[in-house]
Amino acid sequence: MTGTARPDAATDDGRPSRLERAVDRVPFLEKELFLLAQVIEPGMTCIDVGAAGGAHLLVMAKAVGPTGRVLGIEPRPRSLRAVGRLARLAGVADRTRLLPIALAEAEGELPLRIPMVPTRAHLPGTTIDLDRTAAFSRLPHRELSVRTRRLDDIVAEEGLGRVDVVKIDVEGAELAALAGAHRTLERHRPLVLVEADDLHQARYEATAQDVLDAVTEHGYDVFRYRRGALDALDGGVVGDEDDYVLVPSERQPPLVVRQVEVPQDVAA
Repeated sequence: MTGTARPDAATDDGRPSRLERAVDRVPFLEKELFLLAQVIEPGMTCIDVGAAGGAHLLVMAKAVGPTGRVLGIEPRPRSLRAVGRLARLAGVADRTRLLPIALAEAEGELPLRIPMVPTRAHLPGTTIDLDRTAAFSRLPHRELSVRTRRLDDIVAEEGLGRVDVVKIDVEGAELAALAGAHRTLERHRPLVLVEADDLHQARYEATAQDVLDAVTEHGYDVFRYRRGALDALDGGVVGDEDDYVLVPSERQPPLVVRQVEVPQDVAA
């Protein structure tokens, strides 16, 4: 793995900055928005899987400029309409395309549960009544039938000659989304930002490590983003982190890399 440590790496404990922590507490916002603004360049093609409130998509669309492209994938009609309005207001609708679908291993239809809590819409899992996930099934919700597609098929149909960045945050269905993205990962080698935590994965009888493994099996290294740099994680889950950055192993990481020793009390 390549990369040069920052000059202040010796005194930086790798914890998120105050600004990053504040952003993480706001619905639909995450510290990785700063990462996207740093690494995306004009002319790139980005895919936002789970566009939700549109924050990541807007940062992507601003960064790629008029010569780039951004695909936004979001199965909730109300959210998709809101993202479309935001794109028009921000003046980036010309470079964005929004798809009202969910990603999965195969094309079909699935019920989407939409609780009356922001950001928690999810596809049905196999273990929704386990102790760790029962809260999801108890929330008042409505169900909506949504179309599922494979990311590989979408990339082909859209005629994308390049895919530079893929962000995936789909409330525990990340493995399903990645199961239909093998060709995209192998052929285009995008930077991948993915949410992975054991609570949401438990609904599908999986773990956060399973999500990371689904990407690293294609030859990727695992990092987390903190204070404008990347912490090398040696492929493993860290207990205090839900969002991971995966970079093709053959590529120079886009930011400075710090070799941070993760304390045992926060290691998974």
